[in-house]
Amino acid sequence: MGKETVRRKHKARALRAALRLGIVAAVAMGLVVIVYLLLGGGKRTQHGQTTGRSTGPSAAEAPSLSLFYSCDLQGRLAPYTCEEGELGGVARMATVFGRWAKGRDHVLVDVGNSTASGHEVAETINAFTFSALDKLGYDVVNCGDNEAELSLDELRALAKDRKFKLISANLVRADTRAPIFPTHHIVRRRGLQIAFIGLLREDILPKHTGKGVRLISPSAALKGAINLVKDSVDLIVVLAFLPPEELHELARKHPEAHVFLGGVTPVSSPQYELAGPRANQATIVAYLGDQGCTVGRLEATFTPNQLPTATGEIALLDPAVEPDRAFAGLLADFAAALAGKPMPGASQDPKMPCTSAHVGSDVCKLCHIKQYYSWQNTAHAGAYVTLLQKGEQKNPACLRCHATGHKLPGGFDPDKPTAPGAKNGEDKEPLKAVRGPKTQDPLKGVGCECCHGGSRHHLGLALKDRFATARTPLLRPTPSLENCIRCHTPARPCREPGAAEPFDRTEYMDRIKHWD
Repeated sequence: MGKETVRRKHKARALRAALRLGIVAAVAMGLVVIVYLLLGGGKRTQHGQTTGRSTGPSAAEAPSLSLFYSCDLQGRLAPYTCEEGELGGVARMATVFGRWAKGRDHVLVDVGNSTASGHEVAETINAFTFSALDKLGYDVVNCGDNEAELSLDELRALAKDRKFKLISANLVRADTRAPIFPTHHIVRRRGLQIAFIGLLREDILPKHTGKGVRLISPSAALKGAINLVKDSVDLIVVLAFLPPEELHELARKHPEAHVFLGGVTPVSSPQYELAGPRANQATIVAYLGDQGCTVGRLEATFTPNQLPTATGEIALLDPAVEPDRAFAGLLADFAAALAGKPMPGASQDPKMPCTSAHVGSDVCKLCHIKQYYSWQNTAHAGAYVTLLQKGEQKNPACLRCHATGHKLPGGFDPDKPTAPGAKNGEDKEPLKAVRGPKTQDPLKGVGCECCHGGSRHHLGLALKDRFATARTPLLRPTPSLENCIRCHTPARPCREPGAAEPFDRTEYMDRIKHWD
């Protein structure tokens, strides 16, 4: 065999080996690409850059999140006095958040209005406020009315070098109409990417926007922000310093968002509401209206093609909450920096309540006696009796809808018997029919405040100036559909799947009618 023939054979053998290696490499690369795509890689960020993603739930699984939230702090870092006692303060916030955080991979956010306005040393107060939010471990802080009142330079200086992300989609520069802060911020938790979008109301009268600052339509800004993030995140949460009716409207217009947290209201929400209804889909809505004296917790799960499920709690920052000693130094420095100037909240009328805590239907009866006795003859009034008959009177999943204000300030607590005449733990709850007048704990059953909101602040104003308050109701005079479907939903734990009758608001309102 000649040398040329041998060379040709060696060359052919080498080509065959290279071809086999090439095929193996191509197959391996294809598998890598497939796995990468299945894990959610190659998504675009809001800046158009390609980024990998951590492994999140598959489409068949139910993403969930844990949110701790505050609202309307207004620089009140120390407790202040009202008719309900000394309430609020960041040291108590730290205690509550610390208790809630055990075993939860949560996100801590502020809905807006954390800074002070109209105070002679507001700049000092606001610097301490943002330092306190950093120390508390906030992830995201939204802008509210008070932030919009600051100048462009003040806003920039205040946000500089903070650990949390300050956001707003509709707070813009006056000259270019460009956002002053990021429109949104993405947080990773439990293998999920959660986008937080910030909004506040467009009209903040009687206040005015600061120098170099303007506000644009929250709805238009929200649409733009959602379009930026919807293809690269698992959940969208909107922090909106807006009244409840505007929250509900935005939730209906922008169903891509999963949660709306709000403020600008004298009455806090129940644990949550459902904006809708839409077939197999709804948005969770919750809001605080207690002048920084409460904080909220929301646990939500979003199962594909089903209504979301949630649990929640609103905690009152009262003297029963032991302050976190880690904040003693910051608060001492804060008091010294004010140099004798009044503390934020000092102008609060000490004879007026400052929260929408629950007081019970028997208190509502004092002014609304006709409505009270009409209500007693509805199924709502006897809703707690159903739990007694089934032995579920301490089940939190049931108490959320069969008692008044469970897990809310002043609301029903099954471990604290408060029925009239109850002594030494003896509960005088009669087992009567579902309908008909009853003598029972005023927080048992679906009471006035389940639909109209906690009435502590409303009661204080009514006692101070009854006639003026009557002309300007502060509670929800007409309960919203969003509040009704929180309980009247196929997802109720007391019903088998598919067994719940469809909710018709007109028909149901006729059943519980107690008004003229």
